Amino acid sequence: MQRITPSESKKRILIVEDDVILLDFLEMHLSINNYDATCLSEDQSIPQTLEKKRFDIVVLDVMLPGKSGLYWLQWMKQYHPNIIVIMMSARSDKDDRLKGLECGAHDYIIKPFKEEELLIRIANIFKSVPYFKRRPTVVNLGDIKFDMDKNRILREDGEIRLTVLESGILKLLYLNAGITLSRDEISEQVRGAEHNPLDRSIDIHINKLRKKIEIDPSDPLFILTRRGKGYIFKIPESS
Repeated sequence: MQRITPSESKKRILIVEDDVILLDFLEMHLSINNYDATCLSEDQSIPQTLEKKRFDIVVLDVMLPGKSGLYWLQWMKQYHPNIIVIMMSARSDKDDRLKGLECGAHDYIIKPFKEEELLIRIANIFKSVPYFKRRPTVVNLGDIKFDMDKNRILREDGEIRLTVLESGILKLLYLNAGITLSRDEISEQVRGAEHNPLDRSIDIHINKLRKKIEIDPSDPLFILTRRGKGYIFKIPESS
């Protein structure tokens, strides 16, 4: 039987907050109380962070410098539906709280708050909600699913196999959703090699990917071209 180290047995909390002083304060108190706390001050890192590490709870600020916390709440509910989200906000308006709860937040806490209040809310969640044991490797992409481990696209009418390189490119684009990646960056990350400007293989693989995941490859919804810059993965807006 595989042994579980103390760090693996800790419940994992991700805090997304642009106030670095509050961020450090919350990290300290969560760590003191035996939680494995990870902190983000920039919302753009959320997709990559959730892929690299399994989290039980995300404590998410509503007012972020990039996309709003409500946007990321809806994104998590679509792509990581098992994660429990606690929203934080300095706004005490009742409609704001209702909006967060309607969008899928498990709890909503008003700033300023004492650290004990957050700790009690987190403890109560773990007492009442069974949390999952393994990071999911299948993510939703609209009407299809991407199985990262098995390199395949799952549709209602069956599955489509991806090559290892195609799967690597799609995973890289997904983890950097909303960020334009150059051909050099894609080649270096996926193949570990610098991109030759005369080499069009990345474009060829992108075209093959579009044929496998897009409804209309000539008018893509997911993988968009940024002329002269590279490619960007677009996450569909939640309805």
